[in-house]
Amino acid sequence: MEQIAGDGNATEPAAAAYTLSSADNVLRVLLMFKDSRVVRVTEVAARLGVARSTAHRLITTLCRRGLAVQEPGTRRYGPGPALTDLTYALMRDPAMDAVLHRQMVRLSAVLEETVSAQIFQGPDVLFTDGVEAERALKAGLRTGARLPAYAVSGGKAYLAELPREELVALYPDGFRPLTAHTVTRFDELERELVQVRERGFAVNLQGTETGLNAVGVAVHDRSGQVVAALAVSAPAHRLEGARIDEVAGALQDAARSVEQETS
Repeated sequence: MEQIAGDGNATEPAAAAYTLSSADNVLRVLLMFKDSRVVRVTEVAARLGVARSTAHRLITTLCRRGLAVQEPGTRRYGPGPALTDLTYALMRDPAMDAVLHRQMVRLSAVLEETVSAQIFQGPDVLFTDGVEAERALKAGLRTGARLPAYAVSGGKAYLAELPREELVALYPDGFRPLTAHTVTRFDELERELVQVRERGFAVNLQGTETGLNAVGVAVHDRSGQVVAALAVSAPAHRLEGARIDEVAGALQDAARSVEQETS
């Protein structure tokens, strides 16, 4: 009986070791995103010391679960939506979310425009909440959407507080234009971020969608770190000139209220 039991369990340690090794390799691939925004199969194979076919299977598994995603037209892979959603879920502060939402409701009623909350995730921003204007002609909600931070007002408000070396590291391949008005050169973005720091707010003038303008401000936690952004978006003809300054002032007041209430 003892020998039969031993024979039946003989492969279990080896199977367990293989399972643990595979799980460890998957986790190591995920941790690679901490050092680089994108990875290639050859890089994964070299880092893990496995065959390229094994590395490809690991990345394919991550893509299937939404933890990684292949960049269109390339052989590079970056963090997937499920991974960024998990990061947000672990970092979010329900109390902060509630305060932000109250301010968005108030701002939308006062300004009669659509208001959104955004958080920064790597090179992008994630729209986490929003309150839509009641006007017939209005900006729609983008809750759940991701857009490049360099094109979005809230994203620019965040980027303005980063050191130059971090900014450069975020966009090693340059900028992808979303419209004819999207920033496409690094020096152009830097000049705009200087203005953001001087004025205390950022603008998106048809950079993500033709005919749509937006104004955004950063929201900080008690340590002074940016944790979110508040933004107002509207048809371009309604959000230009003096109206931008008016909206920016209302957003700055709202951001200060959020910071004071959550400090």
